[in-house]
Amino acid sequence: MLPVSLYGASGTELDNFFSVLPTLVENAYDDRPYQETLFAITGNDAIKHITIADSWDHQTPFDWPEDLLMEVGMAVQTIKYPDVGLLEHLMTLDNVDCRRLSIWMHFETNVYPIYTKEACRGLDKLGLPTPYDPNDIATYGLYVQRIEGLKLHAPAEGMPEIGLPRARILQLGLERY
Repeated sequence: MLPVSLYGASGTELDNFFSVLPTLVENAYDDRPYQETLFAITGNDAIKHITIADSWDHQTPFDWPEDLLMEVGMAVQTIKYPDVGLLEHLMTLDNVDCRRLSIWMHFETNVYPIYTKEACRGLDKLGLPTPYDPNDIATYGLYVQRIEGLKLHAPAEGMPEIGLPRARILQLGLERY
């Protein structure tokens, strides 16, 4: 049994989730576009990383002025997991929401989970109500905390070692649960 009293999660659901997680994500490593994107992120050029992440997500590339490029790059490189507060001001940019920010941060750091409605539904099934609101940084912050709690308390046999970030494994597992 996982230590769930602090989180309010259903112990039965958590046990069930982690028992089926390996089968839920057994084909995750077959996602070539994700793998290629993951391994294309090298060096310290956050703006290049954002461009690569946006390409993976089929987003229209940004055409930002130099001062905005510097601000975005500094925010993405300065933030420390699991905090999301420094990202809030980036949501004032056109076509930027928590989902898109989560993709940038996932590929930049490999620890931030990608924010999806389906993963939030999976957390709800575990007894961890997690709203999905891509325009509210606080809901993404809650999502990050919930995923971190799962990562920290995952039983060793519940987390398959398939060469992908744990945040991605949990996100996909929750989506498919």
